[in-house]
Amino acid sequence: MKTKLMAAVALTAILSAAGAANAQTASEVKALKAQAAALKKENAALEKRLGKIEKQQAREQAILARQPAPAAAPSAGSFMAQASNVPGQLLNGEGPLTWNGITIFGTFDAGIGYASHGAPLSSDFYAGNSLLSKFGNHSLWTMAPSGLSQTTLGIKGQEEILPGWAGVFYASTGINPQSGQLANAPGSQVSNNGVPLANQSVNADGTRGGQAFNDQLYVGLSSKTFGELTFGRHKSLSNSLLGNYDPAGAAYNYSVIGYSGTPVAGLGMTDLGRLDNTLLYTLTYGPVHFGALYKFVDGTAGSAVTCIGGTGANHCGGAAASNLYTPLQTANDGYQFNVGGKYAGFELDGVVSHFNQAVTYGTLGVGNTTVGTLVLPNFMSPDLAGTAADITSWMLAGKYTWNQFKFYVGYANDHYSNPSDPIGIGANIGQGGYSVISVSNTAFPHDKILQTMWGGIKYAFNAQTEFTVAYYHELQNGFGTNAQILTCDYGRATRSGNCSGYLNGVSGYVDYHFTKRFDAYAGLMWTQVGGGMAAGYLYTSNWAPTAGVRYTF
Repeated sequence: MKTKLMAAVALTAILSAAGAANAQTASEVKALKAQAAALKKENAALEKRLGKIEKQQAREQAILARQPAPAAAPSAGSFMAQASNVPGQLLNGEGPLTWNGITIFGTFDAGIGYASHGAPLSSDFYAGNSLLSKFGNHSLWTMAPSGLSQTTLGIKGQEEILPGWAGVFYASTGINPQSGQLANAPGSQVSNNGVPLANQSVNADGTRGGQAFNDQLYVGLSSKTFGELTFGRHKSLSNSLLGNYDPAGAAYNYSVIGYSGTPVAGLGMTDLGRLDNTLLYTLTYGPVHFGALYKFVDGTAGSAVTCIGGTGANHCGGAAASNLYTPLQTANDGYQFNVGGKYAGFELDGVVSHFNQAVTYGTLGVGNTTVGTLVLPNFMSPDLAGTAADITSWMLAGKYTWNQFKFYVGYANDHYSNPSDPIGIGANIGQGGYSVISVSNTAFPHDKILQTMWGGIKYAFNAQTEFTVAYYHELQNGFGTNAQILTCDYGRATRSGNCSGYLNGVSGYVDYHFTKRFDAYAGLMWTQVGGGMAAGYLYTSNWAPTAGVRYTF
């Protein structure tokens, strides 16, 4: 019995030991399985990551296979060796053309267009037939130069001279892509002196007068803390703001106020859109910015002509007549102030301005111009007609960005009065050094008020495609003599230019960017005039579809 009991105890011990061993083995197997699963998961992640790396390497190798072999390294002293070290990635085309702080920039923009009432292009003038003109009288297809942006070539630079201070300069000029000539609006008018209206080519007054740098040319100092002060030839503050608050970006093909330059950029007279002999100060503080511009007196106001002798006092027809020329005072100074800011998608800017002896050029009509006893055929004259005024102007414009939409609205008020200091024969205070031989200092018996309103929407369909629609409206009061205003009748087919009147303009276009430097566009603009603003026009409306391409560097 004792032997049986001892055998049972031994058997129990053996079975217990075997059970414990089996339990330990099962636990180890479970742990090994967990480790294997973790290793499999980690291995799968590594394989996925390796696959991505191999694909990226394959793409890079394919790109390298399409590129030419690198050129031999230039010598350390060569231009290319220096250029390859500058920021901006000059050589691969990704950045600006910058070297030693100097940047070359430009735009080439040209296309074709149709006008229901247009005229042949001028080699001097820098826009086409998109805006209705007085001389537009027949349908035609022509080039549409500088449709979205003025074709331009320029250079600018910035160099630190003290900690936080830099010297800056800027020089740019407009070129006509249809002729290769420098943009010259007054020159286009001289070419049409003495030409009947129906036979004229496209011409208008403008701020670009064939100067070597007909856009801007200035030099000065710049500080991120204290702002920038420059002297030279500048855009007016209102002209600078136009590109930001005009839905069409002041495009000649699609913007009334961009093409004409008169109501907004030029403060009522287009020649004020760019100004020589000016001092400009700008400052940005957080979301708020400020600007002030002052124009110094320059040029000459010409001379008054008094004729004596002959058959009567102040009469120039007699054989004994003589001319007395009295020099007039040059007083063509002026100023502008701008305040604006940004907040939560909103942008707002305002500009107030005043300029004395502002002058706008015009062509000399068919026939002759008499100065004292001198009779000059208009078609031979290198001079122009001029109208002078003192101008007070204010402008308010806003923009709101919401998702893919931008909404624009603006208003400008230009107040014209006869100049306190008149100009005379030979006055040279406009653009490009052109003189006037026929002058009006009394064009505004009552002060003229020109109001301009605009609005529009820009929609970014995707990263490459943008749609724009815009509306423009100009309105002038009757500013003639009391007797002239009484004769203004809305029912008349033809009214005097100093009667009240209006202009309407509607445009729309699409702009597609193939790359950040090259884009193509197409659209149309319709313009219409009525009342006093239609005086002298051969037709009162114009349809102008256009299309073009633009390359910017």
